[in-house]
Amino acid sequence: MRDERHESTGPSGRSGTIGTVTDASASPPPGYRQPAIAWLVEYTDEREPGSRFQAGAFTTEKEAQKLLDQLGGSRFYGEMWINMVPVHQTVQDWEWDR
Repeated sequence: MRDERHESTGPSGRSGTIGTVTDASASPPPGYRQPAIAWLVEYTDEREPGSRFQAGAFTTEKEAQKLLDQLGGSRFYGEMWINMVPVHQTVQDWEWDR
């Protein structure tokens, strides 16, 4: 496994390691579990500039798209989109996928 650490400065102004880059030919570490995938329907609300909200989360993109289509005509929701989120069981599993 190739391990390259990347430094980043976060909102607090402190820097730190944010992850690794994994060589695709390397084997996962013992105990590694593939992440589950969640499909989030997210939106903005003009009444709260800069904020983002979740209308719902689903285990398939198809169901997320159904909600997006259903809510798309509502004036309550601003800009809307689907966000695919990998859900890891451990930080070690997350690090492997970087």
